[in-house]
Amino acid sequence: MVALVAILSATVYTADRNALPDSNSPAAKQTVKAQAAPTPASKPRQPAVRSPASFTRQMPFSEAIDILRNATKPPLNVVVLWNQIGSNAGVYRETPIGIDGVAGLRVGQYLDLLMVSLSAGASARLGYTVNQGVITISTTDALPAPKQVARVYDISDLVAPPARYFTAPIGFGGMGFGGPMMAPFGGYAGGFGAGYGLGAPYASTTYRR
Repeated sequence: MVALVAILSATVYTADRNALPDSNSPAAKQTVKAQAAPTPASKPRQPAVRSPASFTRQMPFSEAIDILRNATKPPLNVVVLWNQIGSNAGVYRETPIGIDGVAGLRVGQYLDLLMVSLSAGASARLGYTVNQGVITISTTDALPAPKQVARVYDISDLVAPPARYFTAPIGFGGMGFGGPMMAPFGGYAGGFGAGYGLGAPYASTTYRR
């Protein structure tokens, strides 16, 4: 009985040992490589960026603000004073915006349309300001006054008196328009091309015998 058990054990061991594939065989290498190759991790799908043209009348105000915030790269810095507009204007996050999107408009135009639409049925007007890249939305009476920037320009050339240029006087005698006293000078200047005429000739007396 003991010998039979030993023979069966040896037979099973030999069968199992022969059943194992050779580690150096091509099939074994491909199996090991397939098991060792890591499966590529699937990247999470990024949500599609929605355009403000997707606005609908029943869209909540908070959703419209999120769309406007992500309409540019990098995103806009939009701050909504929800407590202020809720307690003073009756406009909340879930309030419908009441407008449909229009393709081709700029972000500033959409903001203007939102403020006009939401202010139509509110107890106070809504508005927004832009200061150092931050857009703040609230009721108009709670918004900070826009800062005035003083600019100085030099306008002295616009208010200065007209310039006076010195012109040397011109004697009319030198141009041949003088009387008998200036006639010689007129003839002299006229001969050199500086005058307009020759002037009167020298007075001469002819003696005849």
